Amino acid sequence: MSDSHAVTADSAPHESAEEHESHVGTYIKVFIALAVLTAVEYFYASIFKDSFGVLILGLMVLALVKAGMVGLYFMHLKFEGRWVYGMLVPACCLAIILILALYPDVTLHPGTDAPEGSEEEPVAASTVEPTRSQSRLEFSLDLVG
Repeated sequence: MSDSHAVTADSAPHESAEEHESHVGTYIKVFIALAVLTAVEYFYASIFKDSFGVLILGLMVLALVKAGMVGLYFMHLKFEGRWVYGMLVPACCLAIILILALYPDVTLHPGTDAPEGSEEEPVAASTVEPTRSQSRLEFSLDLVG
């Protein structure tokens, strides 16, 4: 066998040092941009803490920008073809459908807080004695309910 056909670690295709440096430089730039955007989020939240709608809208926009940067660069989606969008669009539609389907359950459930003005003191479990006719299960249900 000749030396030209031998496969070694040195003859395997690999990136040049210049390409590797450019990727590392890109990752460092993206990391710095993400750190700056995180600081912007913090100061944005401290400025608009009294205006809930503006606060949520701005933080969501910044979070989407940061998520896009992470996806594009660290998950290497920037270098994929258009087929990625064929996967992202249905996933986003499903997420929106799930949020809209669960919204009534989360926002319209009855509160567990006692109404204002009713200052009932809770009864301690040790002060209530079960009668002989009550079983343990009935007694425990009386304490819970």
